[in-house]
Amino acid sequence: MKTTIAALLLSTAMFANAAEAQQKIGVVNFQGVFQNLPQARALETTIQEEFKARIEEVQGIEDKLNEMREKQQRDASIMSNNEKVQLGRDFELQESAYQLKVRALREDMNRRLGEERDKLMMEIARAAQSLAQEMQYDLVVQATAVAYVSEAHELTQEVIDKMTGN
Repeated sequence: MKTTIAALLLSTAMFANAAEAQQKIGVVNFQGVFQNLPQARALETTIQEEFKARIEEVQGIEDKLNEMREKQQRDASIMSNNEKVQLGRDFELQESAYQLKVRALREDMNRRLGEERDKLMMEIARAAQSLAQEMQYDLVVQATAVAYVSEAHELTQEVIDKMTGN
């Protein structure tokens, strides 16, 4: 009898510990949060404004190339061979400069856009962490690492609301 009672108490204690050990786990879709933030939609406009002068410079070179191309086609019959050769060389030099500037501009814009995206993703991570602490979650993982999550554990909308002030 004593053994049965001891076994019953021991098993009850084990079940109590198992229930206590249950953790509160949440899931956040970071990419979903990013796509729904007004700050993310404004990033491209911000970058365009930051590089406005360089974009205009590249567009100016492109306009000049178009003018040279039109002149080549329009005036080819009345130009001397030397003029044709000189215009062709000038066109090639301008086109090379244009391609270099476009490539450098694209790389710089992509780099800055990446930097700003990284900053925003860090803000998302901080918001998710803060929300997890407020809601007393033991663990929050990214949705990309999870095959399935029930609605009860999905925190994406809460993170969006926290970041947008809703």
